[in-house]
Amino acid sequence: MISSIVIAAKDAGLSSFFYNLFFIAGFVGVLSFNLLNAKNYKMSLLKALVFTVIVYSLAVLWMFFLFWAESGFKNWGGNNIVRVFVWIPLIALPISRIMKLDWYATCDYLAPCPCVVHGIAHFGCIFAGCCHGYPWARGIYNPELGVPTFPTQPIEAITAVLIAVIVYARCARRRFEPDGLAYPIMLMLFGYSRFLFEFLRDNDKLFWGISSLALHALAAAVVGTIAYFIISRKNKAKAVQTA
Repeated sequence: MISSIVIAAKDAGLSSFFYNLFFIAGFVGVLSFNLLNAKNYKMSLLKALVFTVIVYSLAVLWMFFLFWAESGFKNWGGNNIVRVFVWIPLIALPISRIMKLDWYATCDYLAPCPCVVHGIAHFGCIFAGCCHGYPWARGIYNPELGVPTFPTQPIEAITAVLIAVIVYARCARRRFEPDGLAYPIMLMLFGYSRFLFEFLRDNDKLFWGISSLALHALAAAVVGTIAYFIISRKNKAKAVQTA
């Protein structure tokens, strides 16, 4: 059924339209999520709106710049937020300071967001034909190749949404008391899973079947792992001091 929808969209010349529609839907989705989640972090709706728009906009610009640099400063663009997962807390740091928000709290607040964006926007790749898996007779029709391919895009998208749910549920169990661990946990869950998913994608490989995006995902996972253990140790030391 999905293949029929993709073929109909291609025949109607709407492949790019649906791709861009899901890209926009990703922003609408994360903005809506953050506005609903703002009260849990004692943040006003106006602050949540301004904070989300600024951080999201800067993250997209940084994503484009990283792709530009990676292409040898030849191609501008590259709608793949995987490149900036690890950078978002640093992007949010000066914005948090300016808006007088606690950075630890904003990192927890932002933790599900990259996965929400990715989970929604990545469905658009099905219509554009990008980020596809290897040709597979039982897969989803790919308008770029003209053949069915392994459904890597929806699998990645659903996984990202599930990670967002897991991270949010953890924050909710803590009654949204920030401990700085939500973002590292997200980086680990997403980074390691995305690194493995890259082996299912029929894209350019650098070495040993590993692509550049696989390296970005692995870097995010490693940074998340290191940050998790450092912050956990600090939290335990602080708990001992206050006991």
